[in-house]
Amino acid sequence: MAQTYDFIVVGAGASGAVLASRLAHTPTAPSILLVEAGSSNAEAVHLSGAERFNVAFALNSPLNWGYKTTPQTHAAGQRIDYSRGKGLGGSTAINFCGWTVGPRDDYDEWASMVGDERFGWQNVRRMLKRIENLKTAIPNRSMRKFVDARIETHSASGNLDLAYGEQWLPDVGDIFIAASQCGHRLNPDVNSGDPIGFGMASVCIADGVRATSASAYLSHPPPNLKILTNALVARLLFVGNRAAGVEIINGVKLHARKEVIISGGALNSPQILMLSGVGPAEELKKHKIPIIQHLPMVGQNLQDHCFSAAGTVLNEDPFLPPGPPSQSPTPMGWFKLPSVTTSPEFQALPTRIQQHMHKPTIPAMEIATHSPNAFLEYTPAPDTTYFGAICLLLNPQSRGSVTLRSASPSDAPIIDPKFLSHPFDRRVLVEGMRETIRILSAPIYFSRTIRLLGPKDNSDEAILEYVRSNLRSSWHMSSTTCMGLNPQKAVVDHRFRVFGLEGCRVVDLGVCPFIINAHTQSTAYVLGEIAAEVLAEEYGLGEVRVSGRPRRSGD
Repeated sequence: MAQTYDFIVVGAGASGAVLASRLAHTPTAPSILLVEAGSSNAEAVHLSGAERFNVAFALNSPLNWGYKTTPQTHAAGQRIDYSRGKGLGGSTAINFCGWTVGPRDDYDEWASMVGDERFGWQNVRRMLKRIENLKTAIPNRSMRKFVDARIETHSASGNLDLAYGEQWLPDVGDIFIAASQCGHRLNPDVNSGDPIGFGMASVCIADGVRATSASAYLSHPPPNLKILTNALVARLLFVGNRAAGVEIINGVKLHARKEVIISGGALNSPQILMLSGVGPAEELKKHKIPIIQHLPMVGQNLQDHCFSAAGTVLNEDPFLPPGPPSQSPTPMGWFKLPSVTTSPEFQALPTRIQQHMHKPTIPAMEIATHSPNAFLEYTPAPDTTYFGAICLLLNPQSRGSVTLRSASPSDAPIIDPKFLSHPFDRRVLVEGMRETIRILSAPIYFSRTIRLLGPKDNSDEAILEYVRSNLRSSWHMSSTTCMGLNPQKAVVDHRFRVFGLEGCRVVDLGVCPFIINAHTQSTAYVLGEIAAEVLAEEYGLGEVRVSGRPRRSGD
């Protein structure tokens, strides 16, 4: 294999796979090397149902980096699971397949913050149409009043297969009625740019086959795209301040004529930068790493959507679900809560954040239902039905960090999201859990309820105590190489270029200036598409070619 390429992309997750594929398909056909630390995942990714889930989350799974956080001071000292996908497809190979795109006002705010309309909703919508291959059919016509996405709002010609599932749980309509009984709007298309209300997200599964960034973008690579798996990047190679290639952990050096683009995700990309001498000077000195570029925000500003769970035990025969959580679409709701926006914790936030949260499409919290009973460590009795829901914190204000454990690329980074360290986050989860329990107690459930699973009572103190000991990550890590206007407050500019360096960019969820209020895999795909256009434009590669309907791996 040749050792020099026009572009080297590090990481084959949602952003990296999209970027490498789109660049390779430009008219000038530049040579692209896509370097991935994990394997091809070919067999494991296509395992069905629970079998695949068990492989992905097993101890020492080859699909999972298996990260854990540091003990969380505000979450009863828990070391919280921080799973990240490893191998072709990255986290799209192990996630729960939910596809939500978030609020249009988030993207317009991003565009305003960085001074580039590429990140505004109008352009993001254009990128989503390249990505989405949505089947709008639903298995139960009577549910059309609750779920009714129109194809003209989406696309049936993008790369990624999306659908609403072939079979729904038999009780799924009840939660829509419960939300309505509690005064919430029903939203037939939560992916329209306005998620407010209760609806249902599509999933990256069609005809029983899970779609990943690898199956959607890498299944038939052109000759000018080379994919190197099982190749952990030890560091970037520099000539002065120009990124000239990468060194693999086995000592092999690979060179880039034009650029090295890091797409390792919000945990691994800052680690790679710091191992290469790019990051906070004090952190690099601590590990005796020669400093190439002092950038104080590398690894800082970590944001994530943490959540807590509640449930209800119903006096009825259990139903058999059609599949595990990763196979069935999930009802979800995004809500504004007056109890949040009138709180002292909200009033203490910076004015710009307050103004943003008052915009029409920005929710305070999210509910996702039909969550597994494992989230509450509860085993249903034979003659009862368990129904669970999780409450996700949105617009988090806690800021965590990713730092080095050592100068060895084989050592996992130290990850401290500092969950619930900000009083606003605690307020949102208290009010959000209260609302979640209110929905679980709606009239449609009340007469059948044996008991609720959750806080011991409805007081702030009891809810917060419960949340602290029942907290998890939704694995939406973002913003550790954030985009901005200057190197004191950001890591990359609006064209993904790392400040102070040449020929080096970061393209993944780490560049988000703030975490998007969605399940973030969609944003990662969008970033790959936007970055491909940016690079094609700068290097005169010609217009990015958008393929028609995708072919699945093995076609």
